[in-house]
Amino acid sequence: MEPYIWESLKEICEREGMTLNEICTQIDQRKGEANLTASIRVFIVSYYRTAIGVRGFSENGPSSILRKAMDDAVPLDD
Repeated sequence: MEPYIWESLKEICEREGMTLNEICTQIDQRKGEANLTASIRVFIVSYYRTAIGVRGFSENGPSSILRKAMDDAVPLDD
């Protein structure tokens, strides 16, 4: 997985007081036929979507959340 995905997963572990192994084991046990890597990515997105709820969204153009996500995930080449 990409470094940013690992960093996100480690941050979730810290927030939840769990080890990387504990979180990955739980995801693996629940993933069914899905690929573990894909399941981890979906888990991370779901975790952060749940955490943010509807706070921080802007009705007048891109929110600061969108700008930060774009900057982190898809940096502009200068």
